This record gives sequence, C-alpha cells and structure tokens, in this order.
Amino acid sequence: MRNTVKTMLNMKNIFFLFFFIPFFSTAQVVEELVLVDTIVETLNVIYKADIQSAHYIKKVAVFAEDTAQIAVEKSYTNSGQNGLYQVFYPTGRLKIKTVFSHNKIHGEWTYYDPEGIILIKGIYQEGIKDGYWAYKSLKTYGRYKKGNKHRKWKRKDESGNKYKSKYRRGELKTDKGFGIKLPSVLKKDKKKEEVIDTNRVVVIVKDTLSVDKEYEQAIAFLTENWTFRKMLKNHFGTSMKKSAAVKKAFDRKEHFQFVISSEVKALELSSFIKESETGEIVVAKIDAILKKKSLELIQDFSGEKIKEDLNLWNNSTDKASAMEIVFSAIKHNLLRLDVNWTFNQEKNKFKILLYFDEKRVLKGAEYQKP
Repeated sequence: MRNTVKTMLNMKNIFFLFFFIPFFSTAQVVEELVLVDTIVETLNVIYKADIQSAHYIKKVAVFAEDTAQIAVEKSYTNSGQNGLYQVFYPTGRLKIKTVFSHNKIHGEWTYYDPEGIILIKGIYQEGIKDGYWAYKSLKTYGRYKKGNKHRKWKRKDESGNKYKSKYRRGELKTDKGFGIKLPSVLKKDKKKEEVIDTNRVVVIVKDTLSVDKEYEQAIAFLTENWTFRKMLKNHFGTSMKKSAAVKKAFDRKEHFQFVISSEVKALELSSFIKESETGEIVVAKIDAILKKKSLELIQDFSGEKIKEDLNLWNNSTDKASAMEIVFSAIKHNLLRLDVNWTFNQEKNKFKILLYFDEKRVLKGAEYQKP
C-alpha cells in the first residue's frame, strides 16, 4: 500500500513538471516598452494567461530571465487600457506606479529607485505632463502645462547653489533656465534610435550627456563661479589685447563659454605638489592630500592620455570656443583640469585642482599661481 501511494505521488510530481515546464519553455518572449519620463526602456517579458472578470482583464508579465518574478501588471476594459499600471525591478521592488485611462497615463506618476526611494513624481493629464513635477534626486522642481514648462522652476546643485527660472508655456521668460539633468547653460545634444515594434516605430531618446557627478559639478563651477572667473581673467589677461579677447569667452551674464576635450588625461600635479612644499596651497584638505600622497599622485597623475569620453565633449557650453577644458580622471578625491587658450598662435594654459569630499561634493579649488 505504502509503495502504491509513493508511486502515485511520484507520478503526480512528474505530471506537474511535465505540465509546468512547457508553458515557459514554449511561451513567447516579447519586448515590453516602458516609458520612464522621457526615455523608453525595453524589458524582455513573458505574459501569463489573462485574469478575467466581468468588468476588466488583468495582464501580468514575468521577466523572461526569471519567470518567478513579476515585471509588469496592467488592466484593460472594453475601452482600452484602464486602471492601475505597475512595473517592477527584478528584485521585486516597485519601479513605476501610475494609472491609465483610455490608453493614456492619467493621474499621478511615480518612479522609484531600486531601494524604494522616490526619484521622480508628477502628474499626467491624458498622456501629457500637466501639473507639478518633482525630480527629487536632482533637486529640480516645477510645473508643466500641456507638456511645457510653465511658471516657476527651481533647482539646487550638489554644491548648494540655487537656480530659479520662469517659463510661460515652454518659453523661458526670466533667468537662464535649465534642463533636468544638467545646469541651464549646457546645450543638450541627443541622438535618436529607431526600434521597430511589430506595427509601430518607437523613438528612443538616449541621453548623450550623462557624466560622473564630479564632472557635472566641475562644469557648473567653471561656468558660474565668480572666483574662478576672476583668476582666469587675471591669468590670461596680461595685456589689453589679451584681456579683451578673454572677455569674449563670457556671455552677457558672465557665464564662461568653453569646449571640453573628449580626451581624459592624467594631468600632472607637480606644480601643485611644489606649492604644497612651499606653503602656498590655501585649501587645507588639498594640502593634506598633496603632502601625504605625493608619490602616489605623481604616479596616478602622470600626464598620459587615459581614455576618450564623448559625453564630456557633448557638455561643452560652446563647441566653437577658443577656450578648451581638459579633464583628468578623478583620483584621491582630486580632479585636475587645464584651460587651454591659443591667442595669436601663442599657447596659454591655466591649471586648476578641485577637491571633492567623501560624498563626492565639490568643496575646494586651487589655481595655478602667477
């Protein structure tokens, strides 16, 4: 009797496995297009059987790589996609939560990071941004009206600098304005890629401006810092002609205009190390690093080219500028950069050394001494 029961249980398990495995092995993997603010992401998913009721149909998709984990949940009625819409991370945490009405996002839209912290929150009206939006991780806040920035927008960068601008239906009215990911003066070049999805073409906009947090702060610093502006003009403006030429590198609001080299170099630190030895370094943190790690710094900042980074070049404030910025890699909390300027075939250089704290926030700057 015991053997008979055991045999029946084994047959039941075999039947279950036989029934269960083919569902996922033969199920079709589809590309699910997920809108994340202005970017479309593609997830490889497998749709399970629809869950039907008298009033709606619920669709659930699991990750193709992990069929035990739900990727997307959405529901439909006779009039199209309606109701709650959720997208998940492979860990199971919620990524996007919003509501659809007649095939369009309509209501609050929330985007979470992998730890569950809200990154972006805003309002859609019939598929169009319309209402207050908070880009919390970027400390950028403002309103949209029918898809356009409208009224007051605010931003605070990592160094604590605050920016305010006013728009009227997408048109900048006061102050310099700014984008979502970088300071206002940076020009946004984007490249587009077409992805064919059966019956439609979806345009995916890829951000070609993304750079490290330290580089972003350095660019904002070069663009708007008053002390740097003064030091640069004093260094290059050694004659009336040079001084007049240097002024052309600034716009009417005194924002520095420059092109960034796509070459990242291990710019040397020898002059700053010598200044540390003679007591000329002002920023205590920089001085301490130069004294404590001089041998390592000489090796790590050796002068050779490290890599190409076109994203840095894309962040140029003026790609036709005579002022060229060359960045080093970021090591030992330090970032070296050169401002190269050619005037009447004479090559000039201004060296700068920036310090970032353990939270990667810009905290100090040293300049080449006269």
